Amino acid sequence: MDVQVPALLPEIIFKILLLLPVDSLLRRKSVCRDWYKLITHETFVKSHLALKNKCLFYKKNDVLNTCCVNDLLLANPMSKTSIHYPLIVDEFARLVGSANGLICIVQREGISIYNPTTRICNRVYGGFVAPVRDYHVAYGFGYDSYTDDYKVVAVSKSNNKVKVYSLKTGIWKKVSDFPDAYLLEDGVFLNGCIHWLDYLPNNLPNIVSFDLLKETYSQVSHPQYDEGEKRLDLGVLGDRLCVLSSYAQKAVTDIWVMQVYGMNDSWTNSLSIMYPEDHDGWARFRQTYWMSNDGKILLRFGYRVFLYDSNNSSFTFVNETDDCQWVYNFDESLVSPIGPGISYRLRSWKLKSRMGESSSSAI
Repeated sequence: MDVQVPALLPEIIFKILLLLPVDSLLRRKSVCRDWYKLITHETFVKSHLALKNKCLFYKKNDVLNTCCVNDLLLANPMSKTSIHYPLIVDEFARLVGSANGLICIVQREGISIYNPTTRICNRVYGGFVAPVRDYHVAYGFGYDSYTDDYKVVAVSKSNNKVKVYSLKTGIWKKVSDFPDAYLLEDGVFLNGCIHWLDYLPNNLPNIVSFDLLKETYSQVSHPQYDEGEKRLDLGVLGDRLCVLSSYAQKAVTDIWVMQVYGMNDSWTNSLSIMYPEDHDGWARFRQTYWMSNDGKILLRFGYRVFLYDSNNSSFTFVNETDDCQWVYNFDESLVSPIGPGISYRLRSWKLKSRMGESSSSAI
């Protein structure tokens, strides 16, 4: 006697699939046509992204790896996955930002927008012609939620000219010049804006922001730091902008977190972290990656990554992350780096714009 198995309702299948990691979802796209449509649908992609499964993307010994941040809390050493990056990463390449699971990598010959989870890559040409190794261009990468578009911002340090690349249109365009500034590092993305430290002032650097939607600039007041010689680094802690103020002589880093963003910026010195006992004198805390609800913070000191517990001021070294060339955080996602109007050829891992390269001429 045949037994008929009742079919699951579409909404139940939706909820079940949401619980799966991206690599499992990629395999299940081939189950049937309905599942393929569901998993690739914009609503499902955004719902899965909202779960915020934090991961690390790092390069060590010329091998690129990813790992889930939750694994750091459950096991030591952490579990990792080595990935085959589809494009050649030259020695001058640098990682300039991430948004919704997409990572932006600048290389000598172009820019790559890459999803480390799905392994799909978009190669972008144009912008400014400048040697990457000389850091003649400061970059930023972020997401404009209003237009549902991912953008690369390139600021020429020689003349403050600015170009913005839109993933949705596949073209670069000029915008108004950047205010007089001296940018040493690439920007930090948060809440629709790219933020840079401007070292032009003689005393303390300002924080300059670029709104991805309005394409306008603004200035953020800096915290009231303690006296003494210090090194500043801009970052994101949780969902707020932060500044790491490091004092080499005192071997301590103060983490300032912005509480109010707008006309009256407000900062709070939320944490002071002493350097690890085995520090070499030149390293400092430079990047924050993740913060738990119970006071644990994942951050980088020199070329190593530590899990810091603010409850007892203890450090746990993250295995496999010593002497890493890159370390960056991203959200595991199904978001595609392939914008409309772009033809993707799977075999060669290359992208060719149907619009041609006429729109990507250099300044």
